[in-house]
Amino acid sequence: MQQYDEVVLEFLRCPLCRGPLVFLDKGKLQCTKCGHVYSVSSDGIIDMLPDSLVSGRDRQWMKWYDENAEQYYRLFHRIIPIFTLGLETRARRKWAKLLELRKGDRVLDVATGTGKNLPILRKMVGENGLVVGVDISISMLRYARKIAKKYQNVALIRANASHLPLKDSYFDGVFHVGGINTFEEKELAIKEMFRVARPGAKIVIVDEGLDPKLRNTKRGQKLLKQNALYSSLPPVDEIKKHGNYLCVEWGILLNKWLAFWPYYLVEARKP
Repeated sequence: MQQYDEVVLEFLRCPLCRGPLVFLDKGKLQCTKCGHVYSVSSDGIIDMLPDSLVSGRDRQWMKWYDENAEQYYRLFHRIIPIFTLGLETRARRKWAKLLELRKGDRVLDVATGTGKNLPILRKMVGENGLVVGVDISISMLRYARKIAKKYQNVALIRANASHLPLKDSYFDGVFHVGGINTFEEKELAIKEMFRVARPGAKIVIVDEGLDPKLRNTKRGQKLLKQNALYSSLPPVDEIKKHGNYLCVEWGILLNKWLAFWPYYLVEARKP
């Protein structure tokens, strides 16, 4: 992160007032407009989440992820790759390709969690690009740091996706896999994704959701009983308010024996 101090100041903005920031000293940033001070951990995670910007379901899920980060990391980085015979990772690569990123681009990973998308995005933008991962859970970000520390151009920020501490029209692509179904302020989060994307940039959103055509089948009913979030619908109406909606794709990740994680994927582009 030390080599990227100037870059960090270029894209960071105060989530309270959108003012620019300066480094006070080691481990602290201050907004030049409202004066709020933010901390930077010894391992480089920038904490841009004032308590006033967390409420309702966001607070509940933040607590859950903070308490279960170790199990989540083990599940998504150890168990699921084996269980799905690598299909889940290949699916993430396929989804990320829809962003149309090039070497040297800047990409934002919203709700980066334990960092599963970071190597994929870093490979796409190369060593001269920039990857920024944002998550509401500090415990999840500490696991993501295990991956991010391998690279000099990956920054991790603790923040609410509905109040991104980031500059307008900065990123060449915005990626989100898992979480938006549970956001307290879903439409605001989508508005923020479009705000920080440059004109023409792609926004790709993936989350749990079962194709409506399958919901009345025996298999569909069984899946819906397993997880209520599978009844979620893609946020198409919210996206149309803020950008150019492109398409929705429905899918189910499978291994050789079982259905795993029905999902929707939404592609959009900033005007």
